Amino acid sequence: MKRYNSVVIFLILAGGLVGAFAMKKSKAEMNVPPADEMHCSEGWRITGYFTPVETDYMSEDKTDVEIEGVGRMSFDSEFVRTVFDEELGYGEGWGKTRFGWYLGNYDGRWHKSDDPLDANNSPLLENSVAVDNALIPNDSIVTIPGLPDEYGKKEFISNDVGVTVHGKHIDVYTGEGKQAEEEMYRVTFEDENNLQEVCFKVPSAKNKN
Repeated sequence: MKRYNSVVIFLILAGGLVGAFAMKKSKAEMNVPPADEMHCSEGWRITGYFTPVETDYMSEDKTDVEIEGVGRMSFDSEFVRTVFDEELGYGEGWGKTRFGWYLGNYDGRWHKSDDPLDANNSPLLENSVAVDNALIPNDSIVTIPGLPDEYGKKEFISNDVGVTVHGKHIDVYTGEGKQAEEEMYRVTFEDENNLQEVCFKVPSAKNKN
């Protein structure tokens, strides 16, 4: 019995060493840089997204949606499709309704919120970007120096994700309304001849708010 326990202990210790080695290898394969060190690479597609405002839309058609905890309500059809197009399976994510609160679609359901939300269920910020967390960890500081004007000088925060954001693709949040929609096109560089350099830094735990 005592000999059997010794064998078990040996196997547990050996398994722990193998597991630790596998974890170390897994992190290396992800190519995630050490905390607080800047990592840059070329070849990134950049697009934009914005928060549509229902009062900007003049469609005569209305669409009813079932909102969690609220019930069935009717909104401008073009506005609803911009927030989330069920045929395409994606949209801008959130929109400001004529009532002043925000309508969003995630997890296959419609939701009500006081603010448009990011992937952490926090209000979207002016410098929010959606990224693929397999390449850029959540809450990293991101810069895209090739973007026009103030966008090229901004420090973005990777606090959002998107169903169409995969691999070397970043979606830049440009704000609310028609002006923000126009800005969305200014930050879009997805042609193979206009791919951008992206730099990001993973904050250490002590530097996170």
